[in-house]
Amino acid sequence: CNYLNLSRFVVLSILPALVLMLPLRFGNIGMMLAGFLLGFVVDFFSTGMLGLTSVALVPVALSRNFTIELLFGDELGAREGELSVSRFGIPKFVLATLLLCALYFLLFVWVDSAGTMGFWECALRFLLSVLVSTPVCVLVAKLLRPE
Repeated sequence: CNYLNLSRFVVLSILPALVLMLPLRFGNIGMMLAGFLLGFVVDFFSTGMLGLTSVALVPVALSRNFTIELLFGDELGAREGELSVSRFGIPKFVLATLLLCALYFLLFVWVDSAGTMGFWECALRFLLSVLVSTPVCVLVAKLLRPE
């Protein structure tokens, strides 16, 4: 399951963690294609709107390499080019995951509401979803690379 609707205002998603933990050799185009395909497959097999997850995940995939370079920078080359929570520490991974989750849920809530919810309802849904999904995504990242 890629996401779980815990309530009207809380959506739990692990997709930003999956995008973050993809191999580093993918360039921006490869990341965007992977994000689109992952989003399309998720939407196809879920009850969601076809394209909703892709719209939210492609910008996350595009910003992933920038986020990694911004937060991990030179350390990444010195540590054999693999991302893992144990190598870079929880604070940096929480920040990277927080940024990607915030971008994902900003777009997801905006497209999903499509003018049917008020601003404050959307803001609450965004905030709660980011706060709930970020620690889960860090846990998923740790499970994907337990080094």
